[in-house]
Amino acid sequence: MSTSKWEFPKKPIPLPFSHGIEMELQMLDENGQFLKGEDMVFMMKKMVEQARDTLIQFIESGTMPKLIEKKIVDMPEIRYSEEKGDVLTLTYKLHGNPIDIEIFGRDGNVAAITYILECVTPPCEYIEELVYWAQTILLIAELVLPKELFLVSAGFNPLQKEYFRGLTFADHNHMGSFKDDSEKIKVYDMFRNFLPHILALSVNSALIDGHPTDNIKIIGKRYACPGCIRSIRLKKNETMLSLNDPRTYIPYMSPDNPNDYDYFLRTIQKASLEDARQQDIFPYTEFGTIELRICDAQTSIARRIGIAILLQMLALKAKNMNYVPDVGSATIVKNRINAIERGLFGVFRTEDANIKEIERIDDEFADCYFNTEGRLLQHACQGLIKYVGTDKNIKKFFKVPLRKIPFLDPIIISLFGTCDYADPPICEAEYQLSLYNYRGGDAFKILGDLVYMTHNCLSLIHI
Repeated sequence: MSTSKWEFPKKPIPLPFSHGIEMELQMLDENGQFLKGEDMVFMMKKMVEQARDTLIQFIESGTMPKLIEKKIVDMPEIRYSEEKGDVLTLTYKLHGNPIDIEIFGRDGNVAAITYILECVTPPCEYIEELVYWAQTILLIAELVLPKELFLVSAGFNPLQKEYFRGLTFADHNHMGSFKDDSEKIKVYDMFRNFLPHILALSVNSALIDGHPTDNIKIIGKRYACPGCIRSIRLKKNETMLSLNDPRTYIPYMSPDNPNDYDYFLRTIQKASLEDARQQDIFPYTEFGTIELRICDAQTSIARRIGIAILLQMLALKAKNMNYVPDVGSATIVKNRINAIERGLFGVFRTEDANIKEIERIDDEFADCYFNTEGRLLQHACQGLIKYVGTDKNIKKFFKVPLRKIPFLDPIIISLFGTCDYADPPICEAEYQLSLYNYRGGDAFKILGDLVYMTHNCLSLIHI
């Protein structure tokens, strides 16, 4: 067990809003298969017990940063949940107030086909704090995992022969600590506008039954595989997220009436807020947070944090705006479909948006959103980065240039940079496709690479 002492900078970088990440992980046997649910009951109970003991050892070792130590109220304990069974709970301070977080256990939203391991960070106030907890919880997961199992962090098991409801894997981002409900709804509206962009940057489930959904052609260092679905998880998931139907897609909400629950439920055709939870973005959680559920599970911790920071920057931008425009459900849904199917290579379409009206309301937003200097989601995401990266209020808040914000690099490289194996645009779905080509279509080797990458991301990062 690593006992290396973490070192935070003297002045950690604050987050505009509190942020926590729910990370869903695959537990696979040596054949790349899931264990059946009944085989996991005893095993999961032991894992939760060992996770408690391991976290207690970390706390008592004296290696935690003081900022973290001061926020831990009590030693972690095991509690029983009707949905999840035994879960590891930590009481942690947010803005000085103690809250209970279920940080380790099974995902309670899944049928009993098998168990999904859910690792949850506490709500964090600093970038370095979020990095610490994401890495620590995943490290504990690996330490307590039975030797016959392996962890994989990706949106879908590449060897799984067909889609089953609930057997896909996501990163859920929770953002909170808003000044009031009107501010929260402005942030929700901003996330809704840019959901296709976030989706295109986070697709990570490009293989099913050991192969992609189309042939891969390589021209120089550019992958030409237009028929390869980049997110099989989202392509098949029609019951646990929003539907690709503009008539029932999550609506634009007015900050003047932020808690118009009836309108929200009527639009998405749900009977109650409890029934409505499983949407792309849900602004009415019991914790007072916005939950963004769209992202495929990321293999890289750095990429997880990069997406979280990009969401924070978007939220800060929304906070400082008088009015967040509405690009319309038709535009969002069309680009949602394109992002699922082709990721950053998807065509970015805006013909259904009321561009003239949005230009009249906010010409800076309109310039970012519609003048993409290209027709792909890559170019739309480049516009997003420029939109938040040049904002004076965002620069003033973070007090460092965009290039010096930790872990934003993976996002920027996806859009502007260079990689050894491919020209941008590149994301983790493209990497899976490159592995398929490099490994000659050997799905077991590809899965081994994903196991190795998931493990390799857990080496201690000194910020």
